[in-house]
This record gives sequence, C-alpha cells and structure tokens, in this order.
Amino acid sequence: MRYVVSNKVMAESDRACIAGGVPSVELMARAAKDIFDNIDKSGKTYIICGKGNNGGDGFALACLMAEVGSDVSVYYICEDLSPDATYYKDKLISGGFDRIYPAADCDFDCDLIVDCIFGTGFSGEPKHEYADVIERINSSRAKVVAADIPSGLDGTGGRAVKAVKADKTVAVQAVKSGLLLGDGKDYCGEIVAVDIGIPITGEKYAVVDGEFVKKFFEPRKKNCNKGSFGKSLIIGGSREFPGAPKLAEAGRAALRAGAGLNTLCVPYSISGAYAESVVESTLFPMADKDGAFVFDRGSIDKAMRGVTAVAIGPGMGGDREENAKICEYIVKNFDCDCIMDADALNAFCKNIIKLKDKKARLLLTPHPKEASRLTGKSVDEILSDPAAAAKDLAISCDCTVLLKGATTVVTDGKDVALIADGTPALAKGGSGDVLTGTICGFAARGISLFDAACAGAYLCAIAAKKAEKEYGDWGVLASDVCKAAKSVVDSHIA
Repeated sequence: MRYVVSNKVMAESDRACIAGGVPSVELMARAAKDIFDNIDKSGKTYIICGKGNNGGDGFALACLMAEVGSDVSVYYICEDLSPDATYYKDKLISGGFDRIYPAADCDFDCDLIVDCIFGTGFSGEPKHEYADVIERINSSRAKVVAADIPSGLDGTGGRAVKAVKADKTVAVQAVKSGLLLGDGKDYCGEIVAVDIGIPITGEKYAVVDGEFVKKFFEPRKKNCNKGSFGKSLIIGGSREFPGAPKLAEAGRAALRAGAGLNTLCVPYSISGAYAESVVESTLFPMADKDGAFVFDRGSIDKAMRGVTAVAIGPGMGGDREENAKICEYIVKNFDCDCIMDADALNAFCKNIIKLKDKKARLLLTPHPKEASRLTGKSVDEILSDPAAAAKDLAISCDCTVLLKGATTVVTDGKDVALIADGTPALAKGGSGDVLTGTICGFAARGISLFDAACAGAYLCAIAAKKAEKEYGDWGVLASDVCKAAKSVVDSHIA
C-alpha cells in the first residue's frame, strides 16, 4: 500500500534531512534529476520559476537540460530568489547559459512548460503577476509538468482558487495529500512520485488499493451457513423520504459485501411501500408516528436480536429528538458495530458529546457539511485539511470517521487512510446508501470498522468506475454501483 503525507510532515522531514547533513542544494539537484527523467525533452521547453526553492528546482533542471543541448529557456517571476535558487541560477550563467528572462517577456508558445512557481508552502490565492502567469500557462498549447505540486494548489487539503492545470505532476519524495484531496485531482494530471532520499519522519496516510481489500474476499470455507457471516440491520426510510429502492439497494449492498443476513427496518405505517423492493433482505416494521420513527424500546430490542452490525440514518427524516433517542439507545446498550449516516448524524448536530458514552463501536460517515454541523467548524475549515478534521472528530467521539469527498478520508483517530479512486459518477442520490450498506455488510462479518470503511469506500468507487464505462459519469445510478460490485470483486480484487 502506498502512502501520502501532509505539507507539514514533508517540510519537517526535509528540515531533518538537511540537519542530518545532506545539503539543501544536493536535495535540489536530486529533485531536478528526477524531474528531468520524467519529461519529454524533444521539443521547445519553458521553465517558469518562482522565487522560492520550487523555482530553484527549475534552475537546477535547466542546468541538466542545457548540458544535453535541449531547447530550453527559463523565465523568472521575481528577481529576489532564495539562496538555493540563486545558487543554480548563478551556475547556469557561469556555464554560459543566457536564455534567462523575466516572465513578463514570455510568449508561452512552446511544447512543454515546467511549472516551478510555487511549492507546497503556498496557500491562498495567487495574485497579480503570479495569477497572470498561471492563467497564461493554462491557456497555452503546451503540455504542462508541475514540479512537486501544481502552483496555486494547497498541498494539504487540495484547495485551489487559481492553480496550474498540469498534465503530469512529479511529486518529490512523497505524494502530498493535497494532490488527492479536494480540487487536487482536477489539477495534478498523472502523478509520478520520485524518491530523492528524504526519510519521512512524521505521519503517513495510507492510500487504499485492491491489495488491501483483497484479503476480505478469501474463499469461504465449505462448511458454513448464513449465520457464519453475521447479520446486518439497516434502519431508515420515512414518509418524507421513502426511497424504497434506495434502501433496498443498501440492503443488497450489505449482502454483496458478504453479510450472511440483512434486515431492513422501516416505519410500520409505510412498510407496505417497501414490500416489492425488498427481496433479498427481510423487512422489519418498527414503531412510528405519521410515517417517521419514534423511540420504542421493545421494537428496537426485537430488531437488534443477533445483529452484528447496524447502520442508521438513510432517509430517516422525522423528529431529530426521536432519532437521537433511537441512536443513543442502540450505541449504549448493544455490543455491535454501529454506522451512523445522514439523518442519524443530523440528530446529534448539537449533542455530539452524547456519543462518547457507548457500548457499541461507532462509525460516523459525514460529508463536509454534516461534519461542520457535528464539529462547529466551518466547511472551509474542514476542507482546508480534511484528514485533520476527520481525525479530530474521531478523537473527540472515540470513534471511527469516514469523511466523504472526491477522495474519502477514513480515520480511527490514530491511523488515517485515503480512498482516492472516487469518481464524479458517485455524485448521485442513493450512492451514499449503497456505501453505508456495503460498510455494514463488511462490519457484520467481523471486520473492524476502520477496515470495513476503507474496503466499502474502495469497492463502491471501483464499482462506480466500472459502471461509468457503460453509462458515462453522468448516467450511473446507485443500483448500477451495487450491480457492478460483484464483477469488481471477481476481476479487480480477487
């Protein structure tokens, strides 16, 4: 499994490496050599340099290209260069290289642009001449390779107001989390990670792949029965949000993930609306009022018999206080895995502390707006560093958190994993229900909530990509994701 790091960890590792005796100009030379090895040097190349060490990588790269006679020119935005950037600029000049110009003189008419404007230390919005240069890079005919990170992109959370759109990003030493989070996937193009010998000394985020998920699909023992693989329960639906097919797909997804049994628990007065959709799962009507759940201990106790994993919230609607009572009763009284999604999360937007006192093992699955309601942080704060925000929430509630996004973050407060295979095809109603059901199915089998969340998010992402090939990213339905899951297990994972 590969790993990514935050800006902070990369900067600390870089400083430690230099303090350990490796000169910064040597690290810059190594970075330049790896960028050199990953670009097409056959055409006209412009290297656009900022004033910092990312610009220094550009000057060092120009030294290598000049040595082999490449058609290369260097354009700088600011004359006040960092000491290391100055070192390589002076080396270029002393070697007789004279194609160094102010960026204002650049026509951007070339075959390749190497973006060396901002490094991972940048945040915010590029201004003035920097913004102008970025706009002109993006509107040029040239292929664009970004040195370490596309300039203007935040390396931790992947936020971008104005940034270079690269065809390839050569990530130095480690992929930064911002290349995968937020806007990063729209700006970085192909990512190539190169090792320049900097030991990573801080926290690494795992990137979930098929090898990780494969272990959860070992062949079943022949001597088994449905009770061998746990029982999942999904509590959801309401007159306000009946969504019978969606809820049925959640149940089907739980079974696709390997649960032996699944039950859908819906409000009693509207249970008839679910009868035709619910085929593979059993249906359990629970106490309600006007088509919305009400707390009823007897109904809950009966529904929870033998349950190893329960998911609460899809389409739940109704009264938040009643929903909170149901959720709180389950997490405090049952030794099982509990996944809370959608309206179950909304029920605790002002009372999240209540979830600390529990018997169940808990997974929260918010999108950024739901996470904002739960934590009191703004959506912008959460998106500026999704991994840290998810980790803080997990620690405060002593639980596991799955924070949804273009790249999904999963953390138990200690370890952090990213599922970077998400696709716009999943931006469709019902996708979250399938994800919730899939995770519930994994958890019902006895897989830890952290692993179940990682495996569920990965399986849904890859299944959506498979469905996308048939329907395009506009046309994929939640049911298509559920149907594609089996073939993904057969072909991509097994």
